[in-house]
Amino acid sequence: MPLTRRVFLERIAQIGGYAATFSAMNTLGLIPAVGQSSLPILAPDFGRGKTVLILGAGIAGLTAAYELRKAGFTCTILEARNRPGGRSWSVRDGSTITTTDGETQHCTWSNGGYLNAGPARIPSHHTHLLDYCQQLGVPVEVEVNVSRSALMQSPLLNGGKPVEQRQVVYDTRGYLAELLAKCIDRKALDAELTPEDRERMLAFLTTYGDLEDGKYTGTTRAGFTTPRGAGLSKEVLHQPLKLSELLAADLSKGEVYEDQIDWQVTMFQPVGGMDRIPYGFARAMPQDMIVYEAPVTEITTSDNGVTVAYTHSGTPKTAKADFCICTMPISVLAKTKNNFTPETRKAFTGMPMTALYKIAWEAPRFWEKENRIYGGISFLTHPVDIVWYPTDKLFSPTGVIVAGFNLEHDAAGKPTAFGALPNTHAKLEASRSAVETLHPGRGSLLTKPIYINWSKTPYSLGCFANNHLATSDPAYAQLDKPQGRTYFAGDYLSHLVGWQEGAVLSAHHAIDRIATTLKS
Repeated sequence: MPLTRRVFLERIAQIGGYAATFSAMNTLGLIPAVGQSSLPILAPDFGRGKTVLILGAGIAGLTAAYELRKAGFTCTILEARNRPGGRSWSVRDGSTITTTDGETQHCTWSNGGYLNAGPARIPSHHTHLLDYCQQLGVPVEVEVNVSRSALMQSPLLNGGKPVEQRQVVYDTRGYLAELLAKCIDRKALDAELTPEDRERMLAFLTTYGDLEDGKYTGTTRAGFTTPRGAGLSKEVLHQPLKLSELLAADLSKGEVYEDQIDWQVTMFQPVGGMDRIPYGFARAMPQDMIVYEAPVTEITTSDNGVTVAYTHSGTPKTAKADFCICTMPISVLAKTKNNFTPETRKAFTGMPMTALYKIAWEAPRFWEKENRIYGGISFLTHPVDIVWYPTDKLFSPTGVIVAGFNLEHDAAGKPTAFGALPNTHAKLEASRSAVETLHPGRGSLLTKPIYINWSKTPYSLGCFANNHLATSDPAYAQLDKPQGRTYFAGDYLSHLVGWQEGAVLSAHHAIDRIATTLKS
């Protein structure tokens, strides 16, 4: 047998264990620059004769099954829904959305339009998820997360009229550069800067803020009132917005949106919808490996194996396995009968579920024709503070525009301005009003609304568990511990909570612990 990298690493693992394998992979340049995966390299027969029950066919469960099957394990996935993906869900023509209180919506969008109800973008540094897209043959395209042609609006800015993002971003930058340049000129920073540093900083600020003689008077970066053209006429710059208005408007959310690590360019999306990824996983597995419409009713775990009770087509059933990887949302686990320790049961309510919503409409692409906005997000001070334009099928007759993506209530349960609205009709009208505020006269063009309320979505009961809070740390630590032969996995057990990459890495972590158990 030729000494391939895989064979070499398998031998390293046999001799020196996972730490030695990790070091060898690092030396060979096989460890990605970002993301910390603990996925072990396992021989194809490593798990022969061993069975694993995986609860949930979301990204964590699908990843676990995909990798364990390659290592020889026999896997069965129990999925409560009639589809794979969990929150990685795309709503399109033919989709039916029913909430826990019985409200039902039917999607009838045309032209292949879709809404990614959960995750809608993939950062370029979420390398493990992107690698799975390649392995599974799921084509991806660039997702335009930021557009300087998109709009910002506040009643305290420009008389309440929307302005292009480029004006807000670059006028703010210009004024900040001018203020810092004045501090340097007046030697207010002598204790911090040498004379040489002051000269270099002034030169940098002149370029950064596009200053003239130390003052900000406008910039081509902010755009034109009379655009550049041919002939004798000359372009005319936008007059700078007033600094006092920019500060009062407080549109900083939009100004620094793209600077957050997981929203930096380049962003990607699967062609045709985010659910192409879970369906890609499902295609790569035997057809009977995933049991759909099989909600779990009880989990009984021990040091020797796991027994799971569930229903299928209304019939109670039982499944047993050597191991279990439980990827069910903790909000659902809190309502599921089990024999876990009291500390673990308490942890299921120790991380509050985020009450996210999304509202999307079908509409003619007026934002492209009239504003030349191609993807990106507009921001406004309104109960619905985000309008998100589609990246797919640019220049086609219609598109799906997201008018509202935020919280219904905070971690303490206090309603937001949107969440305090009395009913679905009022929330849809607020969504329409946000588009009308940004695009006067165009709110009436919105049709066929779809409103996703994750707190009322069956088998989710919230979007993701918020493990960023300091009060969530004990629950995180507790759920990282196995319960007998049951291991928990999901984005909430990663430091990329809310992202599919986090779900992937948590699945790798669970596989590593199962492998360690079998090797010990």
